[in-house]
Amino acid sequence: MCAKNVGIYIRVSTQEQANEGYSIDAQRDRLTAYCRSMAWNIYNIYIDGGFSGSNMSRPALSQLLDDIKGKRVNCVLVYKLDRLSRSQKDTLYIIEDVFLKNGIDFVSLNENFDTSSPFGRAMIGILSVFAQLEREQIKERSMMGRVERAKKLSDAKKHQLAREMLLDIIEIEA
Repeated sequence: MCAKNVGIYIRVSTQEQANEGYSIDAQRDRLTAYCRSMAWNIYNIYIDGGFSGSNMSRPALSQLLDDIKGKRVNCVLVYKLDRLSRSQKDTLYIIEDVFLKNGIDFVSLNENFDTSSPFGRAMIGILSVFAQLEREQIKERSMMGRVERAKKLSDAKKHQLAREMLLDIIEIEA
């Protein structure tokens, strides 16, 4: 077995999530500690701070995929599957069409996957469905909260809020 040359991928969607959820530093600390415990070499740490997992338009993810194609990485490590993507389609594309086709091992620290087995690949498919569901529920709750907030605003503030919501919808759909 050849030595692991690991690409650590870290993502947070918003500054609020960085402060309250899976912060960049917390992910980095846990993932680098795991690599040390496994005696794996860390090739690079790819960080997308403030990027949605709903699409693949992320600079660090693009760099990771380039490094995989360049054979510089043979293992990808994430803290949790939804850090890689919150889109079922994108998750399956990345794992099946990029990782598996290039012989890349994929490890999710929290979910403890083994992508070399059919069961492990099936579990990733199942969990990617729930990651996408969670993203859609967050979107619904955010919209509901904004609507309730708008009911209490003046007409001028309602128009401003409507513009902000429209921009958010356009960004989510892009």
